[in-house]
Amino acid sequence: MTGVASIVCAGLSCLDLQLLGCTQSGAEESIEHYDEAQWTAGGSASMTATTLALITKGLIEIYVLTKLGKDYNGNTMLDFYTRSGAKTDLVLVDPKAQTSMAVLPVFKAGGRGCFVNLACNEGFRTEELLNRLDSAPKNTKAFLFGYPHLLPSMQGEGLKEMLLSAKTKLGPDCLIGIDLNGVSVDNHRESLLQPALENVDVLHLNEEEALILCGGEDVSKLHREGCAVVVLSLGSRGAKISTTSDSERLSRCPGHIKCWKAGSAVHVPAFKINGDINANGAGDALFSGFCLAAVWTSPSSTEVSVSLRQAGEFACLVARQRCDATTRDTPADSAEKILKRVFQGDLPEQIEG
Repeated sequence: MTGVASIVCAGLSCLDLQLLGCTQSGAEESIEHYDEAQWTAGGSASMTATTLALITKGLIEIYVLTKLGKDYNGNTMLDFYTRSGAKTDLVLVDPKAQTSMAVLPVFKAGGRGCFVNLACNEGFRTEELLNRLDSAPKNTKAFLFGYPHLLPSMQGEGLKEMLLSAKTKLGPDCLIGIDLNGVSVDNHRESLLQPALENVDVLHLNEEEALILCGGEDVSKLHREGCAVVVLSLGSRGAKISTTSDSERLSRCPGHIKCWKAGSAVHVPAFKINGDINANGAGDALFSGFCLAAVWTSPSSTEVSVSLRQAGEFACLVARQRCDATTRDTPADSAEKILKRVFQGDLPEQIEG
């Protein structure tokens, strides 16, 4: 391990078979068409790690912490990680487990579906994750975890204890972020997430999940339960980002967050995309981009200040680049260049509406 700053991207993973350019007639038994089939490393750990590795280009070391089987799909996942520049030192490969796989129709009009066999994710235990975390670099700036609703062993009090242990292992200056996905009326209960929220610096969810958790886009309930910053993605409408009104809670956050004003809220628009749209991993890109901006330090050691709005604009630009099929796996702009654009106000055209 080197002295370079690092970020650990942990949690669920699956090998995604993307069916690109799918039609969507709406009829349950209709025959739909797609343009191209493409494999990619999916799930929160994979999507956040590859997104960040591709834009940081070794400036920050990005580690994947997930559980794979010792099988063809697992080897394929490891190859995807390596090619993106993400480090696989923390990945748990279990010869008795089966790597998860998902089939995702990515629709021409935007959005996607998902059919998944969670496989080894269902048996991914807290102690397994924490044992791997013992080998994490000492200079870890953020621990990004997803998706607790799909990881039965990391929910409720177990999730709380895992986050507390991660913070102890990685240090008080490490940001703790949680990315939600797979939340439904059937699988959500208050006790699944609420005990852990006081230990969460950044929580990401989408508007459907906000409806289930909060009854709508007012996420103040999550702040009252202890979450410092909430990033609510709104698809083509951009993102709403808010901070807790508890200034003492905010002051305990790492990075730039502790300097943000308590009780703040901003709306950041989404930006137009030039190429074909692939929205698979859009929320993961928004979340990881925001967390990267929140802990960003200049490589030249020049003091940098990133505001709440600037972190949101950076996140939306990262998501834009990830959703554009032409820049998805070969980003045109590095993290440094994206942040420079944000500081200069050099932003693309907004999506209206």
